[in-house]
Amino acid sequence: MSIEEMKVELKRLDALKWDLQSVVESVNHTTRDIKYDNTPMEIYMHVEQLAEEHGIDVSYEVNTIREKVNLLESAIYELVSPFESELRDAEYQYDDLEYEIEEAENGSN
Repeated sequence: MSIEEMKVELKRLDALKWDLQSVVESVNHTTRDIKYDNTPMEIYMHVEQLAEEHGIDVSYEVNTIREKVNLLESAIYELVSPFESELRDAEYQYDDLEYEIEEAENGSN
């Protein structure tokens, strides 16, 4: 690959890096929404109230739900991992190609 072709590829990789950085930020922003979703809590609090009114213990079930909700939150936050991986790959490719261009330009001077 010529130096000019490498520079064109470097520009493409730079644009890809910026795009992926934007996507990572967007995914992180979207996955944060789970933190503010209180639907499970509203449900189990209502059920706890009904259980208390009727003398029924649902503490085990509610604790199980809390654990599952925490696991769900963690799993949702992990949705960003493939995007971060792609971004790292693009950054590594960019850095490698940038080094190759510098070496080729310094070697020809």
